[in-house]
Amino acid sequence: MTVFSPAAGTAPIAPRRRIGVLGGTFDPIHTGHLALGALFARTLALDELVLMPAGQQPQKHGSTAAEHRLAMTRLAAEGLAAELARTQPATQLIVSTREIERAGPSYTVDTLRELRADAGPDASLSLLIGSDQLVRLDTWHAWRELFDYAHVCAAARPGFSRETASPTLREMFAEREKSALGVQSTPCGGILIDDSLAVDISATELRATLAHARDAATPPANLPESVWQYIRAQHLYRA
Repeated sequence: MTVFSPAAGTAPIAPRRRIGVLGGTFDPIHTGHLALGALFARTLALDELVLMPAGQQPQKHGSTAAEHRLAMTRLAAEGLAAELARTQPATQLIVSTREIERAGPSYTVDTLRELRADAGPDASLSLLIGSDQLVRLDTWHAWRELFDYAHVCAAARPGFSRETASPTLREMFAEREKSALGVQSTPCGGILIDDSLAVDISATELRATLAHARDAATPPANLPESVWQYIRAQHLYRA
């Protein structure tokens, strides 16, 4: 685990610890992931923002080796930590190896169960996702149990519509939707949909671009410079 500490003396006294978990394959991690993390660090006044590269993704196959995805995440986290130091200095940024080190498929519900046990019953714990994942939430393993451990906070992509979700999910949106303050002040169980980010970046398209950009002088759009340099040095995403 890598911890990027906030500036000394800036952490406020808060009645409830607030933790946001941004997981994903991060293959590669891009500016959309970082913008989503920064958005919820601000919106939820997070004490901790956890970036968590997945180990074995149950719904994805053929991902880049975990060691490379972790290294890219740590590099990208350095830039995000610098941004948070300016804009949200009370937020501690952590890169977690929890899922990578755990054997077997990386089921989010297992991760949240472990994090809840670590954080205790009173902390506000939020799973941070994109709206593309939100409308597929009912395809996740034991998805209803997610709310036993955490809130689900989604950043809407351009063109997002709740109508693309199943009737079951739409009903759950109506039952569980909370404001940012509601998420901050309760441990788990809510849904927050934020439509202020308006970022639409596809990792699949980015990998396709990288496969044909080996001789480019500058990184593709939406890829941090440090991650781009690592990809070039390690010869990743070659066509």
